[in-house]
Amino acid sequence: MATDGWSWRVEQPEGWLLVPAAGMLPPDELARWERDVAAMIHADLDDEPDTGPGTGEGEALHQLYADVAARSVANLRAFADGVIGSGARVAATLRVPDVTPVPVLVTVGVEPPGDAGDDLMTALGSTGGHPVAPPTIEHLDLPDGDGMRVTRLDLDAGTGGAWMSICLGRRTEHPDAVVDTVLQWRSPDLLRAPAMTKLLDELLPAVRVTRSTP
Repeated sequence: MATDGWSWRVEQPEGWLLVPAAGMLPPDELARWERDVAAMIHADLDDEPDTGPGTGEGEALHQLYADVAARSVANLRAFADGVIGSGARVAATLRVPDVTPVPVLVTVGVEPPGDAGDDLMTALGSTGGHPVAPPTIEHLDLPDGDGMRVTRLDLDAGTGGAWMSICLGRRTEHPDAVVDTVLQWRSPDLLRAPAMTKLLDELLPAVRVTRSTP
């Protein structure tokens, strides 16, 4: 991926997937990726060995897992297709137990030197949230920049359900530019927040940003 004279990529850590968007792979490779990931998800969900024709109940359960895996892949691909136009990528972790791959939005932006950071704060979701539980902001010391983690709770106005979001940001300053990296996870599954906090910390160093023009 490239932006304003800089290029970036995500080096796939163990237990993560990089979800391709349409056009990033030839059609046959994209179809193979979808089949392989669906088979991996199916195998992870269905720990009963496939011994061929069996009971109707067992076959129905196998089919249910196959359908869940196919929907998971379709949702990941739709997410990736929906954000590629804005220059974002989708990574998905396989390391959250008992669920299908959990997607994370990855974005990189470039600002002029001395930028106040308003766009970064907005991207991290540091304003808003539920008035009873305003966003929690943590400042982090990173080996390759200044870090910030924002955890916030929102209520869906339509359903009244709660959504948790965790955003992890990294700002690296250069003489001629400021480069911001943002990871975002958002879900109604509030109990996954502690695991996702650690997993985002793991993913951030895998986002490599380099200068693409002199």
